[in-house]
Amino acid sequence: MKRFNENFRTRLYDTIKDIESNSIVEIIVLIKPQSGRYRDIPVWAGAIFAFIIYTFFMFSPIHFDVYLIYAFTVLSFPLVYTLFKAIPNIESKFVSRKRKERNVEINARASFQKGGIRFTSERIGILFYCSILEKKVCILPDRGAKNAVPAEDWEKINANFQTIFLNSDLPNAFLEQLAKCKNIFSEFIPPVENDINELPDNMDVDL
Repeated sequence: MKRFNENFRTRLYDTIKDIESNSIVEIIVLIKPQSGRYRDIPVWAGAIFAFIIYTFFMFSPIHFDVYLIYAFTVLSFPLVYTLFKAIPNIESKFVSRKRKERNVEINARASFQKGGIRFTSERIGILFYCSILEKKVCILPDRGAKNAVPAEDWEKINANFQTIFLNSDLPNAFLEQLAKCKNIFSEFIPPVENDINELPDNMDVDL
């Protein structure tokens, strides 16, 4: 998260302000380090490794002392468990893409509800939820914004945002894709006079 520093936030708020000055949409961006804990992975890894060790001893043509088999089998679990806990984010390497995407969507929808993004008068709030560990951006438009913009444009926006994780400069890639939304929103959700900013640009939601 060090890459998403104060300079990034300044540029982010400027980008949001530029979009909202050319449209009545209300943009909320949440950048989260991860959306799931995956605490079960070290447990499963330790158990599987212990089973492999035990199987090796049982079917090995070499005779081993029963106490040695017991010791190695028992110690293999905490060894692998500790190794998984010591290496940052290694658990995510053993988690399916489907599970990661589900966690991101669950957290994004919870943030949408808890943050009150659905309470704008025209129902034009849009949440851009970016989860770094899962490498996924979940975009949740409220009903008014979703219906105003054609489905093919939403698909294009979603597809473009998923490519940012291929870029070594993730913060800049995110801002570039967000800025590209300006023309789409200004075309289909144009600005009106005396528009009021109903949601704070610097909103943060803790779940």
